[in-house]
Amino acid sequence: MIATLSDIESMEKSFRTNLINHLSGGKAVHLLGTFNKHGQSNLAIFSNVIHVGANPAMIGILFRPVLNDSHSYKNIQANKRFTLNQIPASMVQAAHQTSARYPSNTSEFEACGIEEEIIPEFEGPFVKNSLVKMGLIWEEEHVIKTNQTILIVGKIQYISVEDSILLPDGHIDLEKAQSVSAGGLDSYYQLNKVAQFPYAKVSADASHEPRRNS
Repeated sequence: MIATLSDIESMEKSFRTNLINHLSGGKAVHLLGTFNKHGQSNLAIFSNVIHVGANPAMIGILFRPVLNDSHSYKNIQANKRFTLNQIPASMVQAAHQTSARYPSNTSEFEACGIEEEIIPEFEGPFVKNSLVKMGLIWEEEHVIKTNQTILIVGKIQYISVEDSILLPDGHIDLEKAQSVSAGGLDSYYQLNKVAQFPYAKVSADASHEPRRNS
């Protein structure tokens, strides 16, 4: 298939949505946990999660512009705290179910059969069976002018990684963790490690190393 701008704009809506959502490839998928101002827990699946920086340690999350029913966004605005929990393949169906439009007084933990975990080190609801979890505080946010999508940047305050998948050099064995990625809005894939290479340089005696993100 070859599509120009006019072809894209004339596509049937659901086809275009699926196509564009798949073009960026597999995306890291997490369950985002929050508390509302009454202490009610909320859980929602997010695939628009990106690494922002390692020092300071920050993660970005992209929110769609329709925010009237976005409990996660409202809770982050109210409390400035949230959790991100990687999803193992064993719980992907329950995780996907959190995307349903539950009422604000319903906890997706309970509605979707996902066990909630509360820890003393960080005030936020975690997913107990997740092997990689983060607690973050709101740092800043930006509105994408073209479509009013909102990018929230969170600063990592707490990390929990299962010892069995944490390697001595700081890498996390995502294959052993059975972490899943998302393709589009409703398809999920399991990760398999293809290769690992040393830090790339132009030559052994090059004076300038290649630029790369932190």
